[in-house]
Amino acid sequence: MIKDHIEWIFFDLGETLIDESAPISDSIRQFTEQAELLGYKYRSEQVQAALQEAYRHYAEHPMWSVMEAWIPSEEHRAKIKKGMTYHKHMERPFPSSLALLQTLSRRYRIGIIANQGPGTPTRLEAYGFSPYISVCCASAEAGMAKPDPQFFLMALDQAQCRPEHAVMIGDRLDNDVIPAKRLGMSAIWVRQGDARFQPLPARSEAPDAICDSIEQIAALFT
Repeated sequence: MIKDHIEWIFFDLGETLIDESAPISDSIRQFTEQAELLGYKYRSEQVQAALQEAYRHYAEHPMWSVMEAWIPSEEHRAKIKKGMTYHKHMERPFPSSLALLQTLSRRYRIGIIANQGPGTPTRLEAYGFSPYISVCCASAEAGMAKPDPQFFLMALDQAQCRPEHAVMIGDRLDNDVIPAKRLGMSAIWVRQGDARFQPLPARSEAPDAICDSIEQIAALFT
């Protein structure tokens, strides 16, 4: 079982502990509005379906992949991007996130490995997460990002933890599960958000456990 050899639990943030559905829906709205100003007419439902398809193909940045497929003009793509703003203040922790961290931190050390913009420590403090987190590696501050294995190794080094004694929990197979497994970590895939449409990888890189929501995670460690 996963819990038998684990000392550290590392979490992703977006669509794992943090609900990004509101700002993502807002970004889709912004895209359709900006595109229409340039003569491209798309419905939000079309964009949502295209994003899910982009995730199925392991697109690194699904929104930009959709934009490149639908907007042939590089100049127009640049204008659309310039007119879009990701509203991070719309993000909210999933209702059970704080309780999960409280529960797990009684027995395990908790870390964060996340692709995030500047200010992650401040946001974690605002969410009430900070008292339960011993290591926080966020891409903006670290100068590297997932799935770069060096990013994971940085977190493991800060934790003074061997890969086989750590588990990575995240919503993306490409950014969270696969790179962790390649390093010898355990991995749990949380099928939340559009990344739930990603196809499972080869068995050697497959998650050790799959959860449909973070509410199911605590049971894996009890």
